[in-house]
Amino acid sequence: MLAQRLLRAIQKALSHWQVGFENISWNREAKNVAEVQCTFGVPSLVAAVQVGVVGVTFSAFNPDWSRAAVLVAMFQKAVEALKESTAQTFQSQVTTLSFHVKPGARPFKEILSQFVNKEALGVNDGMFGVSVYAGDFVFVMDVSSIVQGGVFIKLVRNFVADKHFEDMASAIYGDEVLVLQRLGMKP
Repeated sequence: MLAQRLLRAIQKALSHWQVGFENISWNREAKNVAEVQCTFGVPSLVAAVQVGVVGVTFSAFNPDWSRAAVLVAMFQKAVEALKESTAQTFQSQVTTLSFHVKPGARPFKEILSQFVNKEALGVNDGMFGVSVYAGDFVFVMDVSSIVQGGVFIKLVRNFVADKHFEDMASAIYGDEVLVLQRLGMKP
């Protein structure tokens, strides 16, 4: 049975990071087949691998770039196990990195306003958000709902199906550096 083979293969691949069957759960509230997913929690890395009918999601919570190599290795192992156990390939891959930034010496309201034509918008005061869509890369800089006076940043990049996690992590790190520099910050 495919589901059983898949569960065993991914759990075995993640066992190096102390993932046992007690760390595997199903989405019990699925309203249709597209919402059915199995989550492999990786408590030692505060991460998860979610496998569903329509895709796979790899998540790391409050990640630190100093842990990138460990997360990349774990995610890559999960991908290899998934591909081997299902004989399937990916059609594409997408990374998303989201985070909130605390304000520095210069207010973000002032920094973000340089990217917006206030006169064309007919607004002279307020905090502005910026979204940029450029080919395979999207980034958003907007008001943080969590950090007072802060900025929420979301970086999304599309990759070809056979791109390795190491290369994706390197690209998304470069994207983070670029956006933080645009905000006048040194990463």
